[in-house]
Amino acid sequence: MIRRSLTAAIAAIAITSAPMAVADEGGLGAQLGLPERSPQALDDFIHSPKGRTFRVRFDPESRIRLGAAASGARKENGRITPALEVHAGISVRRRYAFGEGPSRIEWQFDQRILSGFVAPFARPFGDMPSFDAVLYGAAAHRHDLAPRIVLPSSPPLSIPFPFDVGFDAEFGRVTVPRALPTGAADGGAIPFLRVSVARATAYLDPLRSNHPGRSLEIGVGVRYDLDVYGAQRGTGPADSIARPRLVHRVAPGTAGSIRFRFETQDGLLSLDTRAEITPHWTSERTWKLAALGYGRVERTILAINDEPISVFLEGSYRLVPPTLELATLHDVRASLGISFGLDLTPDPRVKKIQPRSRQIPTTAPAP
Repeated sequence: MIRRSLTAAIAAIAITSAPMAVADEGGLGAQLGLPERSPQALDDFIHSPKGRTFRVRFDPESRIRLGAAASGARKENGRITPALEVHAGISVRRRYAFGEGPSRIEWQFDQRILSGFVAPFARPFGDMPSFDAVLYGAAAHRHDLAPRIVLPSSPPLSIPFPFDVGFDAEFGRVTVPRALPTGAADGGAIPFLRVSVARATAYLDPLRSNHPGRSLEIGVGVRYDLDVYGAQRGTGPADSIARPRLVHRVAPGTAGSIRFRFETQDGLLSLDTRAEITPHWTSERTWKLAALGYGRVERTILAINDEPISVFLEGSYRLVPPTLELATLHDVRASLGISFGLDLTPDPRVKKIQPRSRQIPTTAPAP
């Protein structure tokens, strides 16, 4: 009796867990009596012997996330300090295709809304917690099966063009790092936060993968950042930005970036890395050089009622050039955590719901 119960429990966990629900030849799926899935299958579900349907393929860019992570960040004195982070965000991906055969064109649209993290117990200055959050981000990727450039000559000349193209933008990112800028002379820390008002990048993708979420994006773009510094030491509160000093940073098409993204076909593993070098003009009437780096690996390990749970490793680096009387700021951070997601991928099992009638039913006259 106990042995049968344990066997049934293990089978249920294997069916429910997304990574375990593979149907390779002779694998666990075959042992449990589950149907095999061909590589070309469009169905994202499998069926248990009792007829229950389970999702085994996920889109890592279509979910609502809520998670927690343990992180370490470099302080201005060079020490690494630990902190708890709370992660949240909404991401939506939609794909569209037009045409057939060599003329087929595919579009992938990714959007992120209110995404980021906050470290509620890490307070670099005053009562301000450390956080990094973006209001809205969007990306559009165009994949053409036979890309070409057409010159309007007589007759028109067609030249092969070995790139996909795309556009990536972000609006309203606010960052309070745990490392603060310090005075070049006395080494005293100054309160600091950055408002990345807008960023836009146009890119080429030589990878041209047929799979969604896989790209090598080499881009050039524009960006506008606003750095908010506390008052100069000795002239105001040392732990607040009540009397801020502003430095405007504008990159007029000089922001160069490279981004690599990879996702497995089942969406259980995803990788996203990005690096950017930004020569820019500042409100101090001089050119400066800034740099950014970011990386994230996420692995879905379990699904409860078709809702994915994943572990992630994330790291970032930011170089803020010297300004005012302050030295260069190096902001380094890494975090390891777990995230619960509500999957937003369209579910083909949900049938279209007919709108409810708002008309008052009439009663038939009595015979």
